[in-house]
Amino acid sequence: MNEDSGPDRRSLAVGYVPGVRPDKWLTRWRERNPDLPITARRVGDPRAELASTPGSGGVDVVFLREADHAPRSAPAGLLRIPLYTETMAVLAARGHEIGVYESLSRADLEGEPWLDPVDAITASPDEVSAAVDLVAAGVGLLVLPQPYARALSRRDVIERPLEGVPATRMGVAWSSDREGDVMIDEFVGIVRGRTAATS
Repeated sequence: MNEDSGPDRRSLAVGYVPGVRPDKWLTRWRERNPDLPITARRVGDPRAELASTPGSGGVDVVFLREADHAPRSAPAGLLRIPLYTETMAVLAARGHEIGVYESLSRADLEGEPWLDPVDAITASPDEVSAAVDLVAAGVGLLVLPQPYARALSRRDVIERPLEGVPATRMGVAWSSDREGDVMIDEFVGIVRGRTAATS
């Protein structure tokens, strides 16, 4: 690890958007780096909370959601590695007939009332939660990434996998000003499945 970054740098702060469960990566970090604390917190706007310098109060690395068709190259100001495409889901009020299906396509739902789309990438958690309230009230159906929908799990809403709609992709990102940061590189390696025996 980088010894000359000062005492403030002897920990790593991870941010994540709703629907991400970073537990397994945090556990692996703690197993490999028991003397280097790691913290995690949910963030609203992942880019706004990224720290461009160590110990500046933001998060060092963040899990973020983007459109699956977004360029593989990172947006300006970020270093980013795409991880996986998220399954999409349709949400409906409990008791809706989607509950009898294993999965659905958009064509299966022709004629159903739909809520105005909520962009799971840019909408705040409060905006998404408000849309799910409308789903629960039977106003219409809503599409969200399935991990996000499950993070909002409630008894009055059901969700099923939905095919044939634009998907989202999860990635891990950090400020381009932090290129070569040893601790970030170590964490990203863990996320990508690098074992303790590989460099």
